Amino acid sequence: MLYYFKKISLFLSTVFVLTAIFFSFAQASFLDMIRAWVTINPLEVNVSAPGEVEIDKAFQVEAKVINKGEEKIENVKGEIILPEGLALLKKDPAKELGVIPGKREKKISWQVQGKKIGNYVILVLVSGELKGDIVSAQGSTLVKIGEPLPRGRGRGWFQNLFDFLRERLNF
Repeated sequence: MLYYFKKISLFLSTVFVLTAIFFSFAQASFLDMIRAWVTINPLEVNVSAPGEVEIDKAFQVEAKVINKGEEKIENVKGEIILPEGLALLKKDPAKELGVIPGKREKKISWQVQGKKIGNYVILVLVSGELKGDIVSAQGSTLVKIGEPLPRGRGRGWFQNLFDFLRERLNF
């Protein structure tokens, strides 16, 4: 056991020394190197949707598009990719977001309907221009389309009342 401890200690010491030498020649701090790497592609997208939805019910898919960098990203576009079994309602799958300033975010959403029972991965692709270069990101979420819940089971009293009134009063 002591033998491995010595090897690991020697390895970590060597890595530390080489890192210190590299950063002294690079004339940049460790944080500067990390910051430079992050700003190469500062675009990020987080996709959210309900975890489980009844079949034939509409639900919303939302994408939060984040510019983590300092510079603005221009001509930002988002597109939703749906698998067979899900349908997009009323809207075009591609949406324009325009410009996202540095350290800001914008949201886009789509109305979707589950046509078949199953588990589906919804993908959102986002792209834009940063100083003339194309940057892109993608995000996804999982949605389960299930059987409709029987009236009165697993639903709140308010939802049951709403369903009753909708059926009787057609609203």
